[in-house]
Amino acid sequence: MIESKAAILAGFRCHRTGHCCQAGGYVRVSNDDMDRMAHQLGILPSEFKQRYVVTIAGWSYVATPTHRPRCFLDDANRCQVYDVRPTACRTYPDWPSIWESDLSLAHEMTQCKGLREAVNRVVS
Repeated sequence: MIESKAAILAGFRCHRTGHCCQAGGYVRVSNDDMDRMAHQLGILPSEFKQRYVVTIAGWSYVATPTHRPRCFLDDANRCQVYDVRPTACRTYPDWPSIWESDLSLAHEMTQCKGLREAVNRVVS
């Protein structure tokens, strides 16, 4: 499956289920990401940083396994900042950890309906 990465990514469509947002990882953000998200939420960047950001080893995060693990998901699992989501979120599922092996890709497919559908279209 990994050899078909480009075709799979080209066919990927996010279903906005929020499953990837609850995967227990880290969502690192840039200053530009924080400014865009603050604007989307209607607050000042300084308030955004105070409310939502934790700094670890000099890096800014809006979610970690122990800090805001649901990131910006509302009660219906919809991302409140989807249109201006951080780079890490916009590039999903094109993450090196997903494409390490067919096994890691298969595991991610169990979590993501859009990825599962894209893979099935390519390999079928």
